[in-house]
Amino acid sequence: MGHPRRLRLCQATCDPLQPLLKLTMTLYTDNFPYHSVLALAERPRGGFMHHRSSGFLVTVVAVVSLGLMSGCVGNGTPNQEGGGVQNVTLNPNTDVSLDLGNTQTFAATARNSSGGTVFGTVEYSSDNNASLTISTGGVACAGSWDSLTNPVICTPGVAGIANVTATVDGVSSPPTKIYVHQHVQNITVTPINAPADACFSQDTTWDFQATAYSANHVDVTNTVGTFIWASSNVGVLTVDDNKDLANNQIQVTAKAPGVTKIFASVSGTTSVPLDYITCLVKSVKLQVQNGSGNSVTINAGGTKTIVAEVVDTLDVPLSQPPLTWSTSNPEVATVSTAGVVTGRQEAGTANISASCNPPTCNIGIEPGLPIYSTGGTAQNGQPAFGVVTTHVTQAKPPIGTAWTATTDCNNLFDCTSVMFPVTSGNTPIGNGVTLPYTPNSMLFNPGGTHVYLGSDQGLMFVDVTATTLSVSTVSPDTTPCNVAVCGKPLAISADGNKVVVSDTKTSPNQVYIFDAAHATTPPVDLLINGATSAAFSPDQMKIFIQNNEGELLVYSTVDALRSVAVAAPANDVAFSADGSFAYIAGAPEKAVSGIATCDLQDIGRSSPDLTANPLLIFPLPEIREDHIIMSGKTTPEHSVITQNLIALEPPNLQLLTAQFTRDVLDNPAQLTCNPPFFWSDPPNGFHGFAAGSSLNLGQGTFTPLYTKLTGDGSQVIVVAENVPAVLVVDVASGTTSAFPLIDGAVPRAATATLDGTQIFVAACETLAKDDAVPPYERCTSGGAVHIVEPLQGGDIQQVVYTNVNTGDSMCANLDAAHPCTPNLVAVRPQ
Repeated sequence: MGHPRRLRLCQATCDPLQPLLKLTMTLYTDNFPYHSVLALAERPRGGFMHHRSSGFLVTVVAVVSLGLMSGCVGNGTPNQEGGGVQNVTLNPNTDVSLDLGNTQTFAATARNSSGGTVFGTVEYSSDNNASLTISTGGVACAGSWDSLTNPVICTPGVAGIANVTATVDGVSSPPTKIYVHQHVQNITVTPINAPADACFSQDTTWDFQATAYSANHVDVTNTVGTFIWASSNVGVLTVDDNKDLANNQIQVTAKAPGVTKIFASVSGTTSVPLDYITCLVKSVKLQVQNGSGNSVTINAGGTKTIVAEVVDTLDVPLSQPPLTWSTSNPEVATVSTAGVVTGRQEAGTANISASCNPPTCNIGIEPGLPIYSTGGTAQNGQPAFGVVTTHVTQAKPPIGTAWTATTDCNNLFDCTSVMFPVTSGNTPIGNGVTLPYTPNSMLFNPGGTHVYLGSDQGLMFVDVTATTLSVSTVSPDTTPCNVAVCGKPLAISADGNKVVVSDTKTSPNQVYIFDAAHATTPPVDLLINGATSAAFSPDQMKIFIQNNEGELLVYSTVDALRSVAVAAPANDVAFSADGSFAYIAGAPEKAVSGIATCDLQDIGRSSPDLTANPLLIFPLPEIREDHIIMSGKTTPEHSVITQNLIALEPPNLQLLTAQFTRDVLDNPAQLTCNPPFFWSDPPNGFHGFAAGSSLNLGQGTFTPLYTKLTGDGSQVIVVAENVPAVLVVDVASGTTSAFPLIDGAVPRAATATLDGTQIFVAACETLAKDDAVPPYERCTSGGAVHIVEPLQGGDIQQVVYTNVNTGDSMCANLDAAHPCTPNLVAVRPQ
């Protein structure tokens, strides 16, 4: 039977009066037919539930099914031929709590030695008829039936405890205990010997008890049986299901920082909720394992562990902190849930940070309350940091592989698009893969395993690591678009799972968030008009989405979609080294500003006026973190982070410096949505921007097709419309190098390896208007992918596609007068 006080789990909102699954059978007892109802309580879902009673079932007035088995249980006699009853089970078989005058239906099942059901006559009995009687059909009355064979009226009896058994051919079931009591009017929940503190630190255990009262506020706790316990937020606490406590008590253990409510229920009545808090996180401090400082260097493929010291509001360290680890550049370095940093295959620099993030940490706080890692002194007396800068070195840069496709089929019925890999060397064109729809965009996930292609018919993706390439789609159907996920991919999360897709064809326009890790789950569907770009915060908790109407909208995994007021239409969003601030390009116009990631409040300061409106913003990966001893302190508890930025404002690149602060809380009352800040700091702890030098690229005002900051932050690569060259800016020296494309080719699209050693430019010699087949601007001659290697002198190879129904054609069934040429290209991250 197991422990009679076994715990089970359910939602806090689980109703003990759940719908019953009814199985109607015909039973003949004493030659009279009765319709038997087998009532099974629907299993509750989610949450936690501690059930210290024999169960809870809605009363059903019915006669129950019964069965016979070979063998015997209880006081029965075994059948030596093996064909009789072996055992009898009673349902419900756990404690039941009944109000005086209420009824409960029982069902008995008898099984033989082979496990098969044997049908026969069931005899039900109660050992306390003053409190509970049970009919021949198995319907119990918390009192007395007017008839045991044809029960209609149940007259209330007296409070007490009765044991019900079912017997078939002399074999009895284990008893089910029934608590008969006055109606429970209300229930209160209180901690036993409550602590002085308002919260419980992780791993702290505490006992709680429930008290049940009748209508006259009479304590009837001892008569109602075992209580069902539940909480509102899963994960904040756990329940000890082996503790031998009274029926009205429970022991819980603080688990993850957060708030929840505890409920107790019995006999259909639920208590007023009691607030419970697992102490919230106060600070997160980082140290390099077996190292010092906030900077490490590892080889490609190498690892380094970062240790996080997490302290709650009672200054108690968490032994199992539920942290979210973040990397500013997942193509350079990844970080595990245990803080293990792994270098990818290309050289570069990434900032590693950690935070206590809902919905797994500081659970139940609304709006969400993330706590970002801060600098200061750890409890071991050594310096700790908010950000650890990781440098990844690579002795020999890997050869890049780009994938290229075209939009030139333009959804024509008889035109089939093909996507190809392209690399430098003697055989630059690899085996292609046929696409079911005309693509409109290409985007790799940071891990480099999948390339996503948007289309008007739905989202496509290809696992480029597979031996045999094939194209998958989100849905086999092309409509409706919120199922097929039509549109253009704008951004992919650092873990590669979530893809943000903008659908500007459907009216009204929508934005979909497809989760590859839960591909069968419908995508998130947001009504956002004309979304043009998106960016994930490093902790992946929020997505900042810009549209063509000047709105900045923020989607959160825990908070409602919000529209953020900005001074002008935002052109781009990027994030600070620790992810706590979002840098906003173009809002206000001709400036860079920012908002706090947590509560989306304006930081209160913007950069000095720039020469032109910035289109893109690139935070440099190298940062400086300084520790300051605050007044009245003996150790550093105040850190200042300085980060340089580059704003693209044609015809210039503008260098900027941002500076912000992080403090450790002095007391829990300072815990707010934003991280704690030094009190004399400006709003949100942001000191503001300082302007550095401005670099003119020498091309006049231009429209960028592609701009990339190399992984180490040393160079900026720019490919612009109608500029037949690749521009490479050296950040340190402020010099610009132009690498012309062969034959004066005009760029259509571009991509580059992380280290900038190879730049792939889809271009053509003649880009002309074509009225016959849209799109109207089409490459009419010289379509190729140009491979530019700055260290080798420039445009070293032109990969030409014959493009007219041959093995290396970008599409099939398009006539020679309108050839398909590459205008989509994306490098696979190594």
